[in-house]
Amino acid sequence: MNQIHAMRVFVRVAETESFRRAARQLSVSNALVTRSIATLEAHLNTRLINRTTRALALTEAGTRYLEGCRGLLEELDRLEGSLALTQNEPGGTLRLVASGAGAQQSLTPLLDAFRRLYPKVNVRLTLTDQPVDLLEGGYDAGIVNGFRASGHELVERALGHDSLVVCASHAYLTEHGQLDSPEQLSQHALIASPGDGRETSWHFTGPDEHADEIRLKPVYTVNSVAMVRLGALAGMGVAILPLQLVADDLAAGTLQRLMPDHRVDDPNLSVSLIYPNRQFLPAKTRAFVEHALEHFRPGLEQTRTAPTLGEVATQVSAQSEAQATAATTSVRGVQLLGGGNPNSLHAPWDA
Repeated sequence: MNQIHAMRVFVRVAETESFRRAARQLSVSNALVTRSIATLEAHLNTRLINRTTRALALTEAGTRYLEGCRGLLEELDRLEGSLALTQNEPGGTLRLVASGAGAQQSLTPLLDAFRRLYPKVNVRLTLTDQPVDLLEGGYDAGIVNGFRASGHELVERALGHDSLVVCASHAYLTEHGQLDSPEQLSQHALIASPGDGRETSWHFTGPDEHADEIRLKPVYTVNSVAMVRLGALAGMGVAILPLQLVADDLAAGTLQRLMPDHRVDDPNLSVSLIYPNRQFLPAKTRAFVEHALEHFRPGLEQTRTAPTLGEVATQVSAQSEAQATAATTSVRGVQLLGGGNPNSLHAPWDA
């Protein structure tokens, strides 16, 4: 059995969700595709695909095998290309996911510079306010808020911290009065996320470093911070939002910051880069990981003094143009395996 060929057939069947379409794209017969999958399953002694007369679906083992096949085949193609003296340049589609409005606000300069460096890589970005399952979603990497790695399937690298601000529209404050302390929040309408209707607990630290926990029941809950922002702009109530998301609104005066001498404490403010934990990453993923770490490095080097991600974004935005025109990126602190072989990315990296 030509296992490499069988793996390519399996990947194409999984991606097209059809034996017939896979055969057409590979320019082989349906019988050859069917025989290749059957031979591969027999070799592995495991069913990879559940098939009916109407549809097919990967088994749990098939899903794991697909993820491994993609990485192996991409590395094999890259190796064969380099041996043929062709240019080794990342390409294909990079599947990214981002959660948290603060993280999302930093994406445009990051991805613009990345695309300029690697024009053969197409970026497919998914934005979400929900918890991210990187492997289940089929993503190559993610930039997320409040991620806590469990097990050894993923690598997590800190990128910085976001900050939250309490704000409301001028119209709302004119009608309902100013807000000067956390205790006064109970006298106001609160707009919040997530949209589960339960009481929401917030922790505030004042200028004297005294911490207060305030429990509030929002009048309007929605599982989208973008919608919370729109509610605040419409004068529906007071909102607690990422600074990056409302920075322009605060500057324009459409929203007013309240209690600026109080800090809103939230463990979900940390922003992380996550990617699969395996020795050989696809070239496109490896390039993005290195680029993201270099892009956010100015803020990372000052994390000991607790900057916010908004401050980091300000610092790095001025460097995006220079980064975009650079021929290569220099990533300090990246550990390589195999005697300095740049194609073997160590994970997890030491902080």
